[in-house]
Amino acid sequence: MRPLAIALALSLLGAAAAAQKEAAGPRLLPGQETRIDDPKVGGGHFVAYVPTDYSPRRRWPAIFCYHGQGGQPTTWPFKDVTGGKGFIILGMGYLPEISKPMSLAEMDRYVAREMDCALAALAAVESKVRVDRDQLIVGGFSMGGWIASAMGEGGAAVWRGVAVLGAGRRKFDQPLKNAASLRGKLIYIGVGDKDPNFPHARKAADFYTKAGAKVTFEEYPGLGHQMKMDTKVLREWLLALAAAPQQLKARLAAARAAEQAGKLGKAYTLYSELAAVSDTDASCLAAAESAKKLADQAESRLAEAEKALTGNRHNEAGRLLAALATRYEGSPFADRADALIRKLQSAPTATEPK
Repeated sequence: MRPLAIALALSLLGAAAAAQKEAAGPRLLPGQETRIDDPKVGGGHFVAYVPTDYSPRRRWPAIFCYHGQGGQPTTWPFKDVTGGKGFIILGMGYLPEISKPMSLAEMDRYVAREMDCALAALAAVESKVRVDRDQLIVGGFSMGGWIASAMGEGGAAVWRGVAVLGAGRRKFDQPLKNAASLRGKLIYIGVGDKDPNFPHARKAADFYTKAGAKVTFEEYPGLGHQMKMDTKVLREWLLALAAAPQQLKARLAAARAAEQAGKLGKAYTLYSELAAVSDTDASCLAAAESAKKLADQAESRLAEAEKALTGNRHNEAGRLLAALATRYEGSPFADRADALIRKLQSAPTATEPK
């Protein structure tokens, strides 16, 4: 089999496998909340919400929401606070151990297992919607807030932010295992000023601040063990986390590194995703310009290949298309190159002009 035919076969097999994976399980549609049965998560299922403004042009931040005692997997209160926009939300259940008292060692093992559940849920939705793994948030109210604090510490490298609502720090006065693990971590703590958990929430805010985290503390005036549903502070904290300038600059740097490494398909995808985040941010505008430059270059190469194919210069067309399919792998331009390769392979054998 010729090299181009082998490449084509591998490409088709990969597309078929991706399509099969995409078809598995329920569809996730913008503006809808969907139950997903999965034995890998606590309770055997979770719920996934896709924001109304979802577009596959970019990757989206995701909130892992943990419910209060006696509840069921839910997207409350995060879907309400965000107005259903801007974030994929996964409502998680719990492993059975949450119902019994645990020692610190048992709690560490439990949190590690819950982290596995969260990552399993993430893997289940990534075949259906585009999630930004650099912008994952864990949070919850009441019992969900206590667990969010423990998971924020136990899986610090995974989470961009932690939202502790109506709760405090699960490990109270215990020191961090890794003193630097929360340095720079974004943490929101919100609690009613009449909530019995208020002292624990205040103490947690002080602890995390001393640990080097960037803590936003909001006191809900006049509320007991209740969520402040009209909180603008939490909403703005979430939006700022999702579009933090330093994060956008880091994503632009990653796209430029891919371009410099010759991975133009990856670079084009990263540039395009970043450009879709904002119409005003400097990093996003730079990404849009770079994406257009790569697109123009690819279009020029495709035009050359089509001209060579039309002129029966099959060897020249093959070289151009093979290079394009490799360098722009994972982009629409590579897909178009593959289509022209198929056209080339089906063309009658012709003598190359001298």
